[in-house]
Amino acid sequence: MKGHRRTLPWVLMALGALMALAALGMLSQVRGALQYCVLAPQAGEKGEELKKLADGARKLDGSMKDVLSYTALGGFAAQVSLSAGDSAAQASLYAVGEGWLEVYPRFIVRGRRFGESEIGQGERVAMLDEGLAFRLFGAELPEDARMKLNDAEFRVVGTLRHGGSVFGGRGVGDVEEYDVYVPLMAAQQAGVALDTLTLSALPAGGSGAAQLFEEAARNQWLAGGDMIDLDKEVMRRTVLPRSVVLVVGLYILVGLFIRMTRLAALWIADFRSALKAAYFKKLIWRLAGISAMTLLGYAALIAATGLLMAFSVQPLYVFTEYVPESIVEPSSISKVFWALTSAAAAPVRLGTCQLRTVEFWGGVLRWGTLTALLGAALMKKQPLARKGEDHG
Repeated sequence: MKGHRRTLPWVLMALGALMALAALGMLSQVRGALQYCVLAPQAGEKGEELKKLADGARKLDGSMKDVLSYTALGGFAAQVSLSAGDSAAQASLYAVGEGWLEVYPRFIVRGRRFGESEIGQGERVAMLDEGLAFRLFGAELPEDARMKLNDAEFRVVGTLRHGGSVFGGRGVGDVEEYDVYVPLMAAQQAGVALDTLTLSALPAGGSGAAQLFEEAARNQWLAGGDMIDLDKEVMRRTVLPRSVVLVVGLYILVGLFIRMTRLAALWIADFRSALKAAYFKKLIWRLAGISAMTLLGYAALIAATGLLMAFSVQPLYVFTEYVPESIVEPSSISKVFWALTSAAAAPVRLGTCQLRTVEFWGGVLRWGTLTALLGAALMKKQPLARKGEDHG
């Protein structure tokens, strides 16, 4: 039993560390795109409503070139039925608009990606992930492979690595095992009922891109959507481990400052003892070495402290909505509080597969951190328990 008690903290710390590292690795793979997600409206007669939204997205792209490198409109259907000959499969459908493959690049395994003219004209072409291509056509993809989507025939121009995971397999944000990609207007012409439309963008650098993008999307494109900043969502999930790093880092730095001070005092004491047996002129280089080592040691510790503080306050630059205009005025603090509360109380929030991926791995990161902290807490109690047993 004692052996188990001694082993358990180490197991918990190792398990928590592995969970946290795996989650951080997966979160680092999420591209920092801005997303404005809405329920897909009815396409209207001949898809006029969808065309209007696509034109609006194109105009938005042209007007925000200074703050956004790419802007793209895409649609999503969680489940569609596909067939090719005697084979059939269920897949998630991505309806790709102009620029979508720049915002969400995919690794082409065979064939080619869509051309911009094919996307703009809504030609009936498709790209399949590797697993779906194997399911429908077997190991060898025919040169003129064709599949059916809602009885509409599409020409397969390429296969690509599944986009839900860095390892090329199904990711935790994916609804179906397989993905199929078609031009946005081609999906509308085939009668696909899209679940959501997402206006996406990549910031060109600098601050304020997310706010400008959200304002333009709500006021100039379509109101009533949900804004998703993937960089911010990732940062939100790292607040707990950042807090742990801050506390542990400060504890270590304080200990190092104390040790450095003691070491410097020891060097000075030795130097004073040496002065009793030799002239100062002979020991001047020794004093210079002591001074240099002491200054370098304190400089390194101060630099490490600065880096730790910069790392710790980074969320404040990301979550600017958490910072009141005046930290001493109750009305300003109350305004920020109720604005955040109102946003959190929204009854429904639309999401994307990227957001669901961040939410999942963010949960793994949180529980991994808590597991490691539990192991550390149990380990801290062990010496006290053994001491009590010895006295008994």
